[in-house]
Amino acid sequence: MNVKIKALTAGVLFFMGGATVMAQKKDSVKDEKSIDEVVIVGFGQKKSVKEVTGAVSSLKSDAIQDVPVASIDKMLQGRVTGVMTGNSSGQPGGMASVRVRGISSINGVVSPIYILDGVRIANGDLTTANTTANILANLNPDDVESVTILKDAVSTAVYGADAGAGVVVINTKSGKKGKPRFNFSFNYGFNDKAVKQHERFKTADWLTYLADAYNNRYATSYTGDTFATALGVNKDIDSDWAKTVQKLGYQQNADFSMSGGNDRMTYYTSANYFNQESIVRNSYFNRLAFTNKIAYQATDKFKLTTDIQFSYSKLSTLSEGGAFANPILAQYFNRPTDPTKNPDGSWYWIASTGRLSNGMFNPGAVTDMNYSNAGTFRTYANLGLEYKILKNLTYKFVFSPEYIQIEEDRYWNPIHGDGRNYGGYQRTSNNRYFNFNVQNILDYNYKLGLHNFGASLIQEAYKTDNRFLSATGITVGTPTLQTLSNFVVPFGYAGSSGVSSRYGYAATGHYDYDKLVLLDASYRRDVLSQFMPENKAGNFWSVGVGLDLARLNFVKNINAISMFKLRSSYGKLGNQVSANPYALYNYNTNYNDYAAATYSGVMNPNLRWETVNPFNVGIDIGLFNDRITLSAEYFNKKTKDLIYNLPLQTSQGLVSYPDNIGSLVNKGYEFAINTVILKGNRDDIRWTLGFNLSTLDNEITELYGGNVNGSTTTLRVGEGVRTWYLRKWAGVDAATGAPLWYINGVDGATTSNYNTAQQAVQGSMLNKVYGGANTSISYKGFALDLQFAYGFGSKIYDDWALYTYSDGQYTVNYPGYGEVFGDYWTPTNTGASNPKPMYGNTTLSNRASTRFLYDGDYIRLSNAKFSYTFNGDFLKGSGLNSVQVYVMANNAYTYLFDKKLKFDPEVNIAGASNLGLPILKSYLFGFSLNF
Repeated sequence: MNVKIKALTAGVLFFMGGATVMAQKKDSVKDEKSIDEVVIVGFGQKKSVKEVTGAVSSLKSDAIQDVPVASIDKMLQGRVTGVMTGNSSGQPGGMASVRVRGISSINGVVSPIYILDGVRIANGDLTTANTTANILANLNPDDVESVTILKDAVSTAVYGADAGAGVVVINTKSGKKGKPRFNFSFNYGFNDKAVKQHERFKTADWLTYLADAYNNRYATSYTGDTFATALGVNKDIDSDWAKTVQKLGYQQNADFSMSGGNDRMTYYTSANYFNQESIVRNSYFNRLAFTNKIAYQATDKFKLTTDIQFSYSKLSTLSEGGAFANPILAQYFNRPTDPTKNPDGSWYWIASTGRLSNGMFNPGAVTDMNYSNAGTFRTYANLGLEYKILKNLTYKFVFSPEYIQIEEDRYWNPIHGDGRNYGGYQRTSNNRYFNFNVQNILDYNYKLGLHNFGASLIQEAYKTDNRFLSATGITVGTPTLQTLSNFVVPFGYAGSSGVSSRYGYAATGHYDYDKLVLLDASYRRDVLSQFMPENKAGNFWSVGVGLDLARLNFVKNINAISMFKLRSSYGKLGNQVSANPYALYNYNTNYNDYAAATYSGVMNPNLRWETVNPFNVGIDIGLFNDRITLSAEYFNKKTKDLIYNLPLQTSQGLVSYPDNIGSLVNKGYEFAINTVILKGNRDDIRWTLGFNLSTLDNEITELYGGNVNGSTTTLRVGEGVRTWYLRKWAGVDAATGAPLWYINGVDGATTSNYNTAQQAVQGSMLNKVYGGANTSISYKGFALDLQFAYGFGSKIYDDWALYTYSDGQYTVNYPGYGEVFGDYWTPTNTGASNPKPMYGNTTLSNRASTRFLYDGDYIRLSNAKFSYTFNGDFLKGSGLNSVQVYVMANNAYTYLFDKKLKFDPEVNIAGASNLGLPILKSYLFGFSLNF
């Protein structure tokens, strides 16, 4: 994997994970140092590692090369400090959640903004009818040169109003001077589920369980066989509904690139094809992407750059949650006594009802006959002009449009499933985004002896124009007709358009004395269209300082110390929100064919920006010419003027209105260490080892109006924004088999009356400690690279346990999890985990409690690669510069500390799984040719 990670915490030192030294193939007698490397920060500006005073983490292309995921955001887990990622679904091409140093808002934006080659790009799920999608998946990860995460005030304040949740800066590859270079890489393999799921209920076990539940309720003496007769089901059928839809998913990636140039012009061109299938049929993502990037030095003063990207992707998703078409739901809700197919091989359902015996759908039939697809075309252009006005003064102009067109089709057949009652259903939509970014930048740099000065003046404008149109029709003559015009009954339509814009002005300044003392400062003023005139503008700023003691003469004489830097920063950032303070009318209600007005919004002229004040302090140390590097820092990020929807009496016409209601803080520590244990040339053993750890304490510090308690969560002072609020399970009464809960929600006295038990805080959805480790070892062309990720302190809730652990309430229709069998109370099994089942259970034992709350602690081998690189002598005369072959595993092994947890621990940011597609692990074979 040739992993190369630099966690530039507060901008001096870096954590180089994986094979940092392995990338250096030539023998060298001089000491290798990465101190002069650069990172990409705000607005495409490059800074030497020595000059950066902010908290940033940088991931180079070696670290993400060939990693078999669809989008760049899914590669961050465990690789950099201060960044937590998660996936609530294993849908290929689906959305990944990224949190930088915690969660900075309740209702505002909590995901970072993404900057591509200096300009803002769209991110997130832009579809309207599919379960999940990710527009970042349309970007080819093989084109990425580096990813830099900006985390503190001095790094992010230049982005002003959007910077509160962090900034992810993506820098793509460019051409370099020299003869043409060609690269072709290819890998293929298969996907499986990364974590073992719950077991299904087998027929014999299910019938026995039901018989016991019936006997407990009515004092009868049924057996499984006699209950099958009473229920009218076929006990000789034992259908595994998962097998009707699940398989190994195929995956492949092919990438070709060409680059080169001369003194005047450089170029980089690439083409990519990526295809990934889930383990469930009819769930996939594929992408075709092209990039062409040219830089032309027209004169000594004038430079022109162009970057044009085209991509088209096709996404197919499946239902999740309580939808009867959800194939994961069907594994646990469908009866095992219904056959999957008819004797003639066709899919089974009861002809008279079009459903199975319990009203559910046949997932094999629905997956074969229905679909929900999205085709996404994205084109992105970046035109840059650079003119050197004076020796130290440069003007830059950037114009970057982004056009996204998403076409979605949802089809339900008229025979079986959701479409039967409609006589067929078809929804077609078109969702178009046109975004553009304009920047004018003046850069000034001046050197006077050992004094270095730098300043920038920045003007930026960003606009989004969105148009959406959809139409739905029902009733079709035959299942083979699937276009909207064949659905003869109009069933609905929708259309909208929206424009949002913002503009801002910024200034940055830098000073350092021989890289010994460093000072950075920035100021930005943003104007956002949605607030009241007096509150539209926000002023944001930052200050950062650094002191590298290793540059002092008395420290220079200590050969063991190559760096010893202290740094700190503070500032004010904004946090983007969707709320607006206006009292408006909606005219979208039909009243006797007249357009009727309804209230939309409450006038609140005092509604203000959410603001974030991050404080950062740290130390970075390099020993023995950076053979050992360490960094540690503390951050405290406080959000003020949190926006929340406060409730209203429904008689007022609206249920809530937005207001500024409180504050919260995210604080913690980040540590990183890297060691180059052994180094040498290709024929020697090379070994590097790295480790990083981050902590997070997320806490609400002010909340006007008191606690906000829900059925399973709470907002309250002293707790985090993702806090579970549940009754505490006390187990099973060994004498009676009744369920027990703690009365006070904590400990002590218990009760079998659910309503008597109190809710209490029961933990957070977020990890308190998280991070990763990596190691790389090579010898004579062979290399083994391992990347680990871990997380501790989160709690994950089974949001469908009401039905899947129903203790007899729903079991006759929805069997649930098979693990219950053999672990429920009977007179001879009084130490069981689950209470005595009761037919039509009324004990409320299956209601929300910590019975269904699990520890999310895990350690995962997130990537493993074993490769062989052929040496130059072997390739002589072939025209090839290098050849590498490898086998790779992604998410190959996950250790869960809570053995009852059957969900992937990456769902912890969402807190619950919602019976989505399982997260994937992949096994691949690949090769890379350079010529």
